[in-house]
Amino acid sequence: MDPVKLALFLLFFFAFLVVTRRLFAREKSPYPVDYVPQPYSDAPDDYRSTKRPAVIGSELPFPVKVPALERLPDGSYNRPKVLNYYFSNLDLKTGPENPRSFCDQLFVEFATPESGARWINEYVVATPFGLQDLLDSTGQTLDFNGTVIIVTKWDMAEILKTVIEDVMGKFASSDSEETNSEDRSTP
Repeated sequence: MDPVKLALFLLFFFAFLVVTRRLFAREKSPYPVDYVPQPYSDAPDDYRSTKRPAVIGSELPFPVKVPALERLPDGSYNRPKVLNYYFSNLDLKTGPENPRSFCDQLFVEFATPESGARWINEYVVATPFGLQDLLDSTGQTLDFNGTVIIVTKWDMAEILKTVIEDVMGKFASSDSEETNSEDRSTP
């Protein structure tokens, strides 16, 4: 290959790289370097009313009294920490349009106090009328994986109380199973 052609090719290639880097570097952030996002409350009224994000549990006081987190004599804890909770579609503050007719997925994030390991439990929370509406709208049979909580009406405190009781029962039984399996392995 001719050295002049090679030099021209490399020159154009590097020029192409420089130009494309500069073009795409500006697209990374459309805001100036000193841009500070404005608080949500400063948004126009029409934006706040139509684009408001759903409230999640970590933004609210926990509506259920739970036992204090205590270390047991065997080194385990009496319950996991509740980190967050939220619904797929429902806002925790406003709830459903009809408190007696809804069906949605509730996600609750937990962590073990010992290791900080996290997991999310999924629950289907519904009222009988909400299930009937879902059946009528889909025309199919329903198949839920996991735990289903049936309530008479929207009551976030009662829903969370049921979830906490379920998790505490499972958490205590998993700790006792681990202790029993350790006891069996040692003479």
